[in-house]
Amino acid sequence: MRILSRAVCLACLVLLSTFVESQASSVTRPPDTFFDLVPAKHRESARKFYTKHLSVDGLPVAAAAEVDDKALHRTQEIVTNLLAGRRDILQAMVSNRMYLIIIGKDQVYTDMPEYSDHPNPAFQNERVRGTGGRPTSFGEENVLSLPLDRYDDESIGVHEFCHTIDSTLASIDKTWRTRLDEAYRKALAKGLWKNTYAAGNAAEFWAEAAQSYFDCNRVNNWNHGPIGTREQLKEYDPETYALVHETFNLKPHQDWRYSWLQKLPNVTTPPARLQIDAHYQKFTWAREFPVVSKSASEESLLSANDTIRKMFAYRHDILKALINDGAKLVVLGPEDRMADLPELKGETNVDLLARIKDYDSASKLLVVGEELLQVNGRSHVIGLFARASFQMTAHRSVDPNWERRGNAVQQYELRVERLDSRFGAKVEQLHAAATSGGKWKGCPGAASPNAYWTEGVLAYFDAAGQLATPVDATHPIATTEMLERYDANLLQLVKETMAYEGKPDWRFKD
Repeated sequence: MRILSRAVCLACLVLLSTFVESQASSVTRPPDTFFDLVPAKHRESARKFYTKHLSVDGLPVAAAAEVDDKALHRTQEIVTNLLAGRRDILQAMVSNRMYLIIIGKDQVYTDMPEYSDHPNPAFQNERVRGTGGRPTSFGEENVLSLPLDRYDDESIGVHEFCHTIDSTLASIDKTWRTRLDEAYRKALAKGLWKNTYAAGNAAEFWAEAAQSYFDCNRVNNWNHGPIGTREQLKEYDPETYALVHETFNLKPHQDWRYSWLQKLPNVTTPPARLQIDAHYQKFTWAREFPVVSKSASEESLLSANDTIRKMFAYRHDILKALINDGAKLVVLGPEDRMADLPELKGETNVDLLARIKDYDSASKLLVVGEELLQVNGRSHVIGLFARASFQMTAHRSVDPNWERRGNAVQQYELRVERLDSRFGAKVEQLHAAATSGGKWKGCPGAASPNAYWTEGVLAYFDAAGQLATPVDATHPIATTEMLERYDANLLQLVKETMAYEGKPDWRFKD
């Protein structure tokens, strides 16, 4: 299967290269007329910044010198295919002086001249890799399916350009916003799109529905539900499907669905910008969390990547705490040794003969042997991350300004409670009550609040595997159902914390 997938990826890259070669002369320096489109206050800086330009039938696409020409051509491909049935929209964009810009893979949002005066650059650079409006922007890494893409399972290019389509339709069709608003209100009245980005407002509703129509929406995370393809959209929300279908007006010979230029996530050499020690030859990105190895198999790294994504699907804020602390997961190959890890050289308080290591703030490492990723039904990755996340969050101070941040709230922070010392106190109370009542005796969960929490998380995801039976139980506490019967209070806290309730279920499978 891996050989086949690599062949498919190679074919996609060859096709793009062929397309690029056929259009190579289209990328030029921006003409003076392009800079007339840039707002006056940013015009001079734009002249120095943008050195690449391509015209999509009069609609300009611009980028800095460091951006690959392929990104401009890929943008041309997306625009041309999306509007194959609506040339009038493209013509109106040109008349409305619209233009598109590409944010380089090593640039941030506020590096763009038009966004350089954003009042909260740190928040915005964390928040977005592109926006609609004039200009409309996309990240180079997203349009080219590069490994370091925080949105690697959706097309931000399609999403943001569909915002531009929305605003353009409003300028040429007086009925458009009325029809869109009606579809939005009807969908929400039916209980559709609950707790998703699409439910936020009519504009995001449109962009998200259009993404699904073109098979490029993210599914099952903190602000997305399970609807990611055209067929799912048609079944789930047929009225909205009809609106999108009619609006794009694609004939059978014009039909187009988004495809990635390479399968993501994937395994590569560690990117230079992350400054990972040369000891590690392999790298994969799990929602911005680095997973590295010297010699473990690609399958092992991708398995760990997938487990991390699923575990924190609705609690990226917890994973983000580890990311911000500089943490990474090391997967040891069969011949790799703990003692050879550069971060552990000279360490005397680490068991260098072990094949698993818990997180500590000095080395910033979680370590697991690849043979332990899935053994006897137990996920050591889930165990490691449960302990690490408790260690990282359960004793941090309460942020007195957390509820007073106004609009400066990231999407992954919505509808969840920040974990801090209050969470730690809850776990301690539950642990004390359970152990004083004789529960978890004979099991790791009795040892400490962190161990207790970890056993609860493992059971919740059916990832505990083979383990000892508590002296007051007849079977090991290895699944959600067993945990509910044995320690319902712990299960309830894990449910609330991991935020899977009401979402598509996920359980670890050996």
